[in-house]
Amino acid sequence: MGGGGFLGLGPAPSAPPAPDYTGAANATAAGNLDAARAATAANRVNQVTPYGNLDYTQSGTDSYGNPTWTATTSLNNTGQQLLNTQNNASLGLGSAINAQLGQVQNVMGQGFNPNTAPITTNVGQANLNPLSGQANLQTSTDYAGGMAGWDKANQLLMSRLQPQMQIQQQNLDAQLANQGLAQGTEAYNRAKMSLGMQQNDLLNQAQLSGLSAGNTLFNQGLQGAQFGNAAQQQGYQNQQTQQQANNAIAQQQFGNQMSNANLGNAAQQQQFNQAQTQYNMPLNTLSALRTGAQVQNPTFVNAPQQATTAGPDLLGATTAAGNYNMAGFNAANASQAGFNSGLMGLGGTLGAAAIMSDIRTKENIEPIGVAKNGLTVYKYEYKLAFKDHQLAGSGVHYGYMAQEVEQVFPYAVRTLDDGYKVVDYGLL
Repeated sequence: MGGGGFLGLGPAPSAPPAPDYTGAANATAAGNLDAARAATAANRVNQVTPYGNLDYTQSGTDSYGNPTWTATTSLNNTGQQLLNTQNNASLGLGSAINAQLGQVQNVMGQGFNPNTAPITTNVGQANLNPLSGQANLQTSTDYAGGMAGWDKANQLLMSRLQPQMQIQQQNLDAQLANQGLAQGTEAYNRAKMSLGMQQNDLLNQAQLSGLSAGNTLFNQGLQGAQFGNAAQQQGYQNQQTQQQANNAIAQQQFGNQMSNANLGNAAQQQQFNQAQTQYNMPLNTLSALRTGAQVQNPTFVNAPQQATTAGPDLLGATTAAGNYNMAGFNAANASQAGFNSGLMGLGGTLGAAAIMSDIRTKENIEPIGVAKNGLTVYKYEYKLAFKDHQLAGSGVHYGYMAQEVEQVFPYAVRTLDDGYKVVDYGLL
């Protein structure tokens, strides 16, 4: 309450100082940063699995002082051994790939060249000579195009197949060596057996092709011999019959030439296929070397993430405190104004400075402050029996308690005839 002069007429209360909003904002930001650091640390959950571990360690701080972290993934003993083995194998395969790459570049630089010799397919009209007299007919089935033709066809096919089979053997041996498969192992024997079966099928096919060609030639020779025998038995009745027989033989020879040409073309196609296989072999080998299983890293679970929470709202709290202090200041000013108004109104009504201040006449008593004279100031109402008293009144009032004033300033207290005490505020 105000001091000096009459009660409530002193200077107004001082306004509270302005809050430190900048300091509160900085403190709030620092709290949010601490909360973010705590959430980050909570999210660094170390994980342990049967296949490997994931460990987080604080490795230092950045230029702003924030902690930095390092995540380390480690494999178990078996996984680490597999990784080391794979790395060593990869180094070896890398060398093999580089070597094979040079061969691929060499083959690609030359382009595809089947290098097949053209087969003579000139099977034009045979020269026919008319027969005179008895024809010199062949009665033997050992026709020159029979077994000899079969052997010739087989030799031609084998001359095409042998280089291819030798190249396949060499490429398979190189591939097995690059893969680290030693002779005698199951995988080595299985690969050799597979190639052997393929080559055996190829040989069987060649034999069947040669047999088919030989049978054709043999049958053709047999037919020619039978035709000659029939001609010999029947005789040459006339020159026309002899000419027909001669023409038939010429036609048969033409068929033989056609068969030989077809056989040569088949051999040429086989040679072309072999050249194409040899051309593609380096590419296939390089592709096989580049493939392989990789060591898989352990799979870790997704740990629940700690949400980043905000720190204490110090700025808001400071603002609220400033508003509260200002509200208190405004309330104090209102109380001061109300107190002054009550005193002035009461004094004007009674026409004297003496006011009923006996505590026994009051109710709803509430202390609101201390005046500079050391007395406690109260807010109160008069009891119903005293609301119409000339020294009291209705409504809310502000003032002292006569019993307390009497202890400090006894000259300002008077006792009425009815025993109740009044305070002369003019003396205070």
